[in-house]
Amino acid sequence: MRLRAAALSTAVVCAATPAAATGPARTPPAVEAALPGDVCFWPEPDEMGPGGGRCYNGTGFAEAAPHVKRHAKSFSNQSQETFYALHFPAGGGCLYRTVHGGDYASYWEWWDKLDGVQSSRPTDCSPGFPPS
Repeated sequence: MRLRAAALSTAVVCAATPAAATGPARTPPAVEAALPGDVCFWPEPDEMGPGGGRCYNGTGFAEAAPHVKRHAKSFSNQSQETFYALHFPAGGGCLYRTVHGGDYASYWEWWDKLDGVQSSRPTDCSPGFPPS
């Protein structure tokens, strides 16, 4: 019985532990904890809210997490990099808001628009308010 319990315990630990990397380690583009180099969005003012913040530190596009999508009342760019918050209005098209390195807002005027974020200036979107 002890051997079976030990085997089960080992299986549980192995299932909960990421497998050894067989290739280069890859950081997902969106993370939950604010780190230097991240731009983060929170569902409430002053970097607060249920579900915590949703942070982005990758390249390319990342869709906003459900708890901050069109409900990002505060943000903080912990990097010197520029990111672009994106909004896709119901009528079509795309708007972007530039988030410069070091920018933050305790109560963001774009709180009801965040649909995604990316690290390169979008070529198929128009600048949103305030102009970038």
